[in-house]
Order: sequence, then structure tokens, then C-alpha cells
Amino acid sequence: MSKLKLPLVLAISCLLMTPIAFSQSSASTWTFAVSGDSRNCGDFVMPAIAAKVKAEKDSFYWHLGDFRVMGKEPDQDMASMQPAGKRLTADEYYKTAWDDFLEHQMAPFAPLPVFLGRGNHDTHPPMTRDGYTIKFSRFLDRPEIAETRKKDGTDAAPVGPWYHWVENGVDFITLDNSTKDEFTDEQLRWLRAVLDHDLAPGSGVNAIVAGAHEALPHSTGAEHAMDDWELGERTGEMVYHWFYGAQAAGKHVYLIASHSHYYSPNIYDTAYWKQHTTKVVPGMIIGSAGAHRYALPKSAKKGAKTMIYGFVQGTVHPDGTIDFALKELSEQDLMSAKWPNAPADAIHECYIHNGDE
Repeated sequence: MSKLKLPLVLAISCLLMTPIAFSQSSASTWTFAVSGDSRNCGDFVMPAIAAKVKAEKDSFYWHLGDFRVMGKEPDQDMASMQPAGKRLTADEYYKTAWDDFLEHQMAPFAPLPVFLGRGNHDTHPPMTRDGYTIKFSRFLDRPEIAETRKKDGTDAAPVGPWYHWVENGVDFITLDNSTKDEFTDEQLRWLRAVLDHDLAPGSGVNAIVAGAHEALPHSTGAEHAMDDWELGERTGEMVYHWFYGAQAAGKHVYLIASHSHYYSPNIYDTAYWKQHTTKVVPGMIIGSAGAHRYALPKSAKKGAKTMIYGFVQGTVHPDGTIDFALKELSEQDLMSAKWPNAPADAIHECYIHNGDE
């Protein structure tokens, strides 16, 4: 009798759940990697990111959302890797897009831990919130997350798109602002409880890193962020003030977003936040994992870049301070990590032309 084989996507998920011995003790310096927006050309870019973060022995990779474009036409990478003469229909695309993401973008990271955030394109029909949770449950309830939920006393609560985990004294918080009904009261209550725990004496947490798909309001990227809807602006302001309060209480706090397809540092160094707070919270946008690249806003700070692919590497020091460095990818990086059926001309097109002229 032949042995049953795991379906490919299940096998990938199992590999990605396997802890890898890259994490360091809180007494030493260690690194992690983060970026978002891998739609359009992510099947070409993400394998190169995976190769880099594994070579540099980063503890994990954090994806801040938008895995596939889910528009009327399939992503350029998916379309180009079809067999000769094959053109994906809309129905075929919608049915295979998420499995393609798992196969071509997540598989290269194994066995490195990967954490997923939810982007607005990850909410497009036929995908639903419950569907997202089911499809990516193995990422949303990784052992690190499950252990933190148990310590929080919330392990009986349903798994969902917002969660956190504590690693070597750093609380990594994944927020969900992918839809216009966020931040909901439910998510706000959860976040407030997490921060209260971090601020309590003896928590062991000396740094907080929050990742969300969209930047909180009044950033240098406000043209494409939570400023776009009234509830988002109102609750986003509240959440920023909460993180500012944690920073004022002595925690090292950092806010990371994607959604805009470029790299931009110091995004909360704006007139609004300078007026409303004493010291702005460090923040950045890193949406350079494969999506169609945007022109930089005029308000972007020195060091901002577009028409690049790459990720940001965070270096965590024993005192909880974190240094961030942009890691850009070359076209050769993409070619070296390419899938066997990925056409070189499609990779070149994605590298050179996938963006605003």
C-alpha cells in the first residue's frame, strides 16, 4: 500500500511552523526581518528575501500584508509562470492565488519562522475574515503566539488576524487595520490589555514593536494610510497616543507599516505629532516585497527610496534599543533565487518597470 503524502501547501505550512535555532538570548544582540506588500511580483522577490534573511541568520521574517493583488487580472508573476499557452481565467486565479502565495513566497523561508499580517488586498472577495484565519491559521497561531496567548490567559479566545508574541524581552504586536471597520472596540480592548501587561512592573518587556499594514494617521505617508477613513483616523490617533505613552513610560517603541510601496523612515516626524507630543515615536514604511512601486510623497524624509525591492533588518540590543537598516535586493539576487519556471525576462520586467514612472 502506498503512503499518503501531505498536500504541498500543508507540508509548507508544517515546515514553516518548525522552530529554528536562530533566536538569541536577551543578553546578546540579535536580528529579525520585516517588509510587506508582495503582490504583483512577490513570487520573484520573496525567494530572494528568504535567501538573504536565512543567510544573515535573522530570527524570523514578518510580512505585513498584501500577498496577492486579487484584481481582475492575475499578478504578473503568477501569469508569467503558467505553462506555455496557458492563460489563467479569473475563476482559476481566485481559486489558486493563496496557494500560489504559500508555495512560491512562503516555502523558501522554511524552516525559518514567518509571521503574517493582514493587508487590504487580503480581504478582497471571495476572501473573508474567517477564510483568511482558516487559510493562514498555522501562521496566526504559531507556537510562539500560542505560548504568549497562554501566558496572557487568552488561549480560549479564537485565533484571528491580530496577535502578539514576546521574544527576548521584545513584544511584537501584529495589528489589523486592513478594513474600514478597524480598529474595532474588540481589537482596542485587546491592545490596551497587551500594553498594560507590558507596562506592569516585572513584565520583562523592555521594547515594543508594532506592525500593521497601514500607517497610523498623520504620518509622512498620510496620503495612503489610516487617514483615509474617519474611524481609522480617530482610532489610529488613539493607538498612536497609547504607544507614545508606553515610550514615555520608558519602553523602546517602534511602529512599522507597509501599504505604500516604498521605503520611508521617520514617518511620524511630522508637524502634527510634534505639536501633539513631546517626542515622536520612531516609525517607518517598508512596502517593498514585490508590489507595484509608488512615487514617494513630497513629505518623505531623507533616506526614503522607491523603485527598490527589499526588507528592513532590525538589530535588537540587550537594552531593548533596535537599529533598523534597509536591505535592498539586486536583480541578480532575484535571478539567483528564482523558481525553475520563472522566465528571466519577466523577472527583469518586474525589476525595472513594476512601478510608477
